[in-house]
Amino acid sequence: MKKKNNIKISYDKDGKVFSMDFGKFKSFDSDINGNVVIDYDENGKIVRVNVYDFSFDDFKESKEAFRDFSKHSKISVSVN
Repeated sequence: MKKKNNIKISYDKDGKVFSMDFGKFKSFDSDINGNVVIDYDENGKIVRVNVYDFSFDDFKESKEAFRDFSKHSKISVSVN
């Protein structure tokens, strides 16, 4: 039986925060690059990505940040 991937994607319109949670794991360490915060568990696996000051209206201008993230992580991100 294949294990389900429980990725939760949310957007807080008032706070302008776009979040991706990769399961219910505790954050042990974080990397911050501009308005992107990546949280890792104690084994170094990504458990959460938060993009602050995110607006879907401005998303076209932010495409390169997601492409760059995809290149440097083991997570596939498709941005059209």
